[in-house]
Amino acid sequence: MGMNIKLIKEDNYVQQMENVVLPYLKERCTDGFFERVKGENIYYRIFRSDISSADLVLVHGFTEGADKFNEVIYYFLQAGFNVWQIQQRGHGKSFREVKDTSLVHISDYRALVEDLHYFVEDIVKKNRTDAKRPLYLYGHSMGGGVSALYLETYPDDFQKAILTSPMLELDSGSIPVWVANIYAGIMTALGKGTNYMPGNKPFSPEPDFENSCSNCRTRFDYWFAQTVKRPEYQTCASSIVTAKQFLILTQKATDQKNCARVRTPFLLFQAGNDNMVKPGGQETFVSQTGKNGRLVRMESAKHEIYLCSDEDLEKYWKEILDFLE
Repeated sequence: MGMNIKLIKEDNYVQQMENVVLPYLKERCTDGFFERVKGENIYYRIFRSDISSADLVLVHGFTEGADKFNEVIYYFLQAGFNVWQIQQRGHGKSFREVKDTSLVHISDYRALVEDLHYFVEDIVKKNRTDAKRPLYLYGHSMGGGVSALYLETYPDDFQKAILTSPMLELDSGSIPVWVANIYAGIMTALGKGTNYMPGNKPFSPEPDFENSCSNCRTRFDYWFAQTVKRPEYQTCASSIVTAKQFLILTQKATDQKNCARVRTPFLLFQAGNDNMVKPGGQETFVSQTGKNGRLVRMESAKHEIYLCSDEDLEKYWKEILDFLE
């Protein structure tokens, strides 16, 4: 595999994560908070590679905790990338607009893009040890949607980007998106925008692998056990306002004029069994950004490609490292 990384295998996963990965990350990690808006702390982590050849900004997905990407960060560090991870608002230790830790409530999608831009300008660029090194972007799911919009808004910040299962078209289940949008508008007008979206509910300590976003039981079980222990990572639901804001975000990100602004070469990973986002928006984004992007379809993978089976991860990481090399 390119850039000499060694993947962790399912048959000895927990031991390797606890005894190898976590101590390795702890030695190379610093963390902190920044305030783009007064009183709204955003948490971040910085990981320095022993063989730094590039810097990479990592943006997690909807309801995800920062630690969920420990395995991903471990591989990037091995490959020579310093990793700069932002914890998006409404998640983990970052600023929340509501007290309910199960609920993601984001009143304006643009805040996500501006938080990321502030992070890049004020934390990443000011603390890099070599400004000549390449700067890359990695965004998953909601973070992928935010990253896509970022590439349209600030097209010169990154040299390359990885969008993995990006949220570019919502999957509203059996309810058509336009119906969900009207419902969200009415409920918001009635002052009930912080209510849970229908079908969403508070965190349950009972695991449900079958309906999860991973096709790897071992990786799912490991992260779920961590989530049960950590209340700040038990975020699992969307408010009505959040759903409406995500709909606007996906529409903006896949708008033809906006797509035409993308100049950054990117790789977009599409999961063949995605149960969270629809593929159409991803395909639209790739087709409307000209020759800048390439779509890689992972047929057997579910939404969380980065936590999938060993076999899927082999292909996933080969594609990523070949592209960034």
